Amino acid sequence: MKPSITIIGAGISGLSVGLHLHREGFSVKIIESSDRAGGRIKTDIVDGFRLDRGFQVLLTSYPEAKMLLDYEALQLKTFLPGATVLYDGGQFEIADPFRRPSALLATVFAPVGSLKDKINTFVLKQKLIRKSIKGIFLQEQKSSLEQLKSYGFSSKMIDRFFKPFFSGIFLENKLETPNRMFDFVMKMFSEGDAALPALGMEEIPKQLASQLPADTFLYNTKVVDIRENSIFTSTGAEIKSDIIILATEANELVSKLKSNVETQYRSVTNVYFQTTIAPSNKAVVILNASEKEKVVNNLTVMTNVSSAYAPAGKVLISVSCNGILDFEGEELAEKIKEELEPWFGKQVEDWSHLKTYKVKYALPNLTVLKDDLTVTDMKINDNLYCCGDHLLNGSINAAMKSGRLLADLIILECNKK
Repeated sequence: MKPSITIIGAGISGLSVGLHLHREGFSVKIIESSDRAGGRIKTDIVDGFRLDRGFQVLLTSYPEAKMLLDYEALQLKTFLPGATVLYDGGQFEIADPFRRPSALLATVFAPVGSLKDKINTFVLKQKLIRKSIKGIFLQEQKSSLEQLKSYGFSSKMIDRFFKPFFSGIFLENKLETPNRMFDFVMKMFSEGDAALPALGMEEIPKQLASQLPADTFLYNTKVVDIRENSIFTSTGAEIKSDIIILATEANELVSKLKSNVETQYRSVTNVYFQTTIAPSNKAVVILNASEKEKVVNNLTVMTNVSSAYAPAGKVLISVSCNGILDFEGEELAEKIKEELEPWFGKQVEDWSHLKTYKVKYALPNLTVLKDDLTVTDMKINDNLYCCGDHLLNGSINAAMKSGRLLADLIILECNKK
């Protein structure tokens, strides 16, 4: 007889481990503190607009996502390869001319770095395509900034492209994130597309959750303690389970039950505006490379990627600012519009503030990044296990992989009994 399994947390890692175990014939229950599955990947509908909680994308080349998701059913809408860069002298386009030939001249003449820098970018992409993910995560760690310098990029290229682009991914402005993550993300961008499900990022966890029986989930239930085979909730309820899996972010409960947990995190402030005239007609991320004091890291016209993000005739703009900003609501919205006016002109006055998200735990902030797990990483004691991107690296791919690896471990142990 197979053991009863209870998973705490219906984020990507919890859904991943649950789905892999379910497919092997295990009966699983998932306890979730919020009202629905998804964890950090949620999409709210506000006045007909689809607002992802924090600007997020799916990299279609993620190995785990390719295994676990049905891309066609998600109706993925892809970004154009490249970016628009705002700088103190104006703005310019930069793109991979081999994937976006129409941007060849704009990229060659873009005031972002030397021709050598641009050729070097192409050479680096080819090098990383040939390098294995395992090899990337086994290289000696240094900062992403040090890695870029060792690759021979000029300060201008780093400051005007790599810093604003990767700051938006790493949610920190100095590129202190270990080089393993830089190379991994660069490889993923080189091998595939950045994409959004047509109806918002929450379609990803929705698709995973839909493959589990409806009675799998217990929502709006907060777990406060675990002792042996008992799970205790905030209402005082006790739930018994042979196997318990912690699939939450690295929170107090995880650090209480598991030693050597990295609990640091990175935060982001995400501000949404609606308007009727798009500041750009391209499906790209717009980077802020200004050297002046700024709050905006990047912005995206979401409706250029997927028109379903807004009601007909409306435009949805997502603005990302690293960290949790002190400004509130309309004050922050006005500051953003004032900052962006030099590039977009008076049209920013017509941007109407929709909603602001302050995402405290947006990414785990890890000192050591890896792509594989040991039994010790995942197993706390004989009946208590752990998974999540905080065990590997901050990405959808890592969340999915940690769930799969844990499912493999549990299946192996159960088969031995």
